[in-house]
Amino acid sequence: MSIDGRKRIGQSTVWNWTALAATIGITFVLSPFVVRHLGHVGYGVWTLVNSLIAYMSLLDLGLRGAVTRFVSRYHSVGEHAEASRIVSAALWIRFLMVLLVLAGIPLLMKFAARALQIPQEMQVAAQWAIAVTSISFAVTLTCGVFGGILAALSRFDLLGSINIGQVVVRALGVVWLLSAGHGIVALALWEMVVVFASNGVLVAITLRTYRQLSIVIKRPDKDILRQLWGFSGYIVLIHSCTQVIYYTDNLVVSALLGVEMVAFFAIAGSVLVYARQAVSAIGVTLLPIASSLDASGRRDQLRDLLVLGTRAANFVAMPISIALFFLGRTFVGLWVGPEYAEPSGRVMEILLISQVFVVGSNATYNMIYALNKVRWLSFVVAVEATVNLALSIVLAPKFGLAGVAWGTVIPSLVVHVVVLPRYICSTLEMSLRQHLLQSWIRPAAVVVPFGCACFLASRFWVPATMAEFAWHIALLLPIFGLSFVLILWKEVSPRFHDGLKWCNRRFATAAGIIRRID
Repeated sequence: MSIDGRKRIGQSTVWNWTALAATIGITFVLSPFVVRHLGHVGYGVWTLVNSLIAYMSLLDLGLRGAVTRFVSRYHSVGEHAEASRIVSAALWIRFLMVLLVLAGIPLLMKFAARALQIPQEMQVAAQWAIAVTSISFAVTLTCGVFGGILAALSRFDLLGSINIGQVVVRALGVVWLLSAGHGIVALALWEMVVVFASNGVLVAITLRTYRQLSIVIKRPDKDILRQLWGFSGYIVLIHSCTQVIYYTDNLVVSALLGVEMVAFFAIAGSVLVYARQAVSAIGVTLLPIASSLDASGRRDQLRDLLVLGTRAANFVAMPISIALFFLGRTFVGLWVGPEYAEPSGRVMEILLISQVFVVGSNATYNMIYALNKVRWLSFVVAVEATVNLALSIVLAPKFGLAGVAWGTVIPSLVVHVVVLPRYICSTLEMSLRQHLLQSWIRPAAVVVPFGCACFLASRFWVPATMAEFAWHIALLLPIFGLSFVLILWKEVSPRFHDGLKWCNRRFATAAGIIRRID
């Protein structure tokens, strides 16, 4: 992997993590506030509304990923006319999908509230919340093409800045509305205002950044449609199955265990979403780079990129997963309330068994997208989703929330531990043994001392406040840092020495300036 490529990944990841830190930090502080003001049932209904809208994201049709892949390829070789044709076609298709969304709003309002078993007293509010949130989604769906363009150009600094602004403004409105006694309809209306404003900024910045882009909204020719659908058609299936894997659990819980149980499952799932987002901040930077490398036939650098991306993902995901596994119940109790600690904490522990492998495979997914091997991946994810849903339905009546969680974990382990590593190594013609050693086993060895420390801490030191919990983690993290340096010293030492040389040069420059002044 070239130095320039590593630099691009590093800079993009820093911006993604900055935006993600703002999102997670604000959501972390805001979630208990929202739960307290909406109550168990109100929060459960709000979660179901958002889960329903999440299914509508299937109307993306995989176009954002396709735009990122093709624009990054064409931009890297200066074919701006082809990039413009791709973007124009994607927008034309998106406009058709928006019309479908708007036409379907009355149907959703009429049937969704009853189908989700929402209590009678909240059905009207739920219906209007669904309608307003659907309009917000329609705007996001249209403007998502422009987000894909910025991603293709690796302008994650701009995307991150827009996301941070959107999260901050949304949070301020949520606090004000709930403090004033408003409910889920007001939250949906504020979300719509924020979405309109932030996406307007996104479109303006994208057009200013990629000035060679020429957009003409008209029916695209068959060649462009064939090119888009050859990639995005399978992405649609992958996204559909992903929705089943990650969002159907809330619906299964509502249908089989009652809407009042949704909040307990959703809180456990929301904690894990943050961990996936932290890793996706790395993975999303790999797609445009991998597409460029594939376009120029540099397979050796693709192999390096896979190892680099997987190791980076694991160094982020493994310590988070270990800490949550041993300290998760305490964390949930302090974060949301003691009544959530046991049920939500138990669900989270089960989901974490496969979560660490899911997030560690993020680089593999992006490599498969870049190599246009999505047909095979769509089949695998479809099987996983089918087994997931079937197991969750079968296990939920007997084992409750834990049964739904196990229905997710079992097929996920098979896919991410057995299937995906073998396939990507075969595709890139690299040693499975070396990939597992460098990408998985060495990061796991680094995290073992930290895991032992978390286990002991969970037995002998239980924090009573969130501040004490934060201090708890701060004292444990140096163990991970020390083991990282000791086990990976051969790789860390050159960068350590480079850092010392850089500091020495700066000190020498400063000393020279002082002497001249004297």
